[in-house]
Amino acid sequence: MRQNRFYSDIDLSSSIDYALKAAQKYCSEDYIVERINRSNGRTDLRVKSYEASCYRSLGLLRSLYARGDSIESLRQAYLETRERLSMLEDGIQACGLEHPKIDLVHPLQISMLLALAHALGEKPQLIGRNTRAISSSCDLFVDRLLSVYDPKRPLADEIANKSVYKKLYAVFDAPAEKRPEMIARYLDEWEKLLLKNKIPGLHYPQPDHLLEEWAGYWCYPAAAVVAALNIDDSSFIDHEFYPTDLMQACAQYRGEPVILQPLQEPALPEPPKRKPKRKPAPELLAPWQPLFERMAATLPKSLQATLWNALVEWLNEEWEEEPLEAGGFLCAFSAAQWEMELLTTYRRLALLHVDWKDDESALSFCETIARTLGIEESFSPDPVTLNRPERVWEV
Repeated sequence: MRQNRFYSDIDLSSSIDYALKAAQKYCSEDYIVERINRSNGRTDLRVKSYEASCYRSLGLLRSLYARGDSIESLRQAYLETRERLSMLEDGIQACGLEHPKIDLVHPLQISMLLALAHALGEKPQLIGRNTRAISSSCDLFVDRLLSVYDPKRPLADEIANKSVYKKLYAVFDAPAEKRPEMIARYLDEWEKLLLKNKIPGLHYPQPDHLLEEWAGYWCYPAAAVVAALNIDDSSFIDHEFYPTDLMQACAQYRGEPVILQPLQEPALPEPPKRKPKRKPAPELLAPWQPLFERMAATLPKSLQATLWNALVEWLNEEWEEEPLEAGGFLCAFSAAQWEMELLTTYRRLALLHVDWKDDESALSFCETIARTLGIEESFSPDPVTLNRPERVWEV
């Protein structure tokens, strides 16, 4: 069994074997056709059979982890679960069910599925596609978690088990720098909830007649939130209620912060001995002059004038559009810096590249910068690339 302080010698093989056989049976075509025929052609029983198969498959993942199986060895069970969820979705559509109530909205089961998907290297887009059969608008926590992968997913009005998941739900809306501490506190809270038997789906202590069905007390919902938001878990990776092995496997697919070495070049070019006279501002640049002054304020006056003249010269020669919008101004400002080598040798960037561990944090930071620069209304983020481990947003 995987190491834990509660149980060390339970034989889970019989319950795992039963779950394997049941999951295979309920999704087999022969079983489904026979069941439909016995019930006077009720085609909705196809959906019910797939639902039962998915339920067994989801529970099986937790049991295999509790038994101590390696993460890689869970791949086959994960792929079968994914296939059965796809069959369930196809069955729902084939039966013409618009808003079916599929009883799979269990945070423990779904969270294990999501965390394992990350650990096995599943792409976020595929995770969203593979979980569409799970009913929406039943549990706000589950919906918010799945909406990370499927942004169009409808959200419920309430958290189904607010006393258990309210504090974990708050992590979604917290600033990135506060999220690790919130998760750590929640893991401590998990033990208190467990010992009071407040967590649906978990029994403490496990009744004797259900010992062979014990699937662990790990806090998979916290792990799923960490994986979804790419939260730094280094401060609580060894917490006894955190599925450490599972999340260490996730780490290889998570972006690491980019840390640049200190620049060896001079901070600024040598300023001219005499302050250059500023060129007159073109009419299209006039509204942006206060913003230029703010952005160039850290430069010596002589370099400010040099940068201004480079900006005016570039606009006069290259700009053909009317009027000059926020994006155009930043582009021109960047071009002027290139002329002065501020973007090469001296690294003075107008186009700010933000490397965060998740899109939401990067976007929030960029929006704050846009407000600081006074261009909030004109701000629109451009995702430079989302298929690298890190997320890079360009303002």
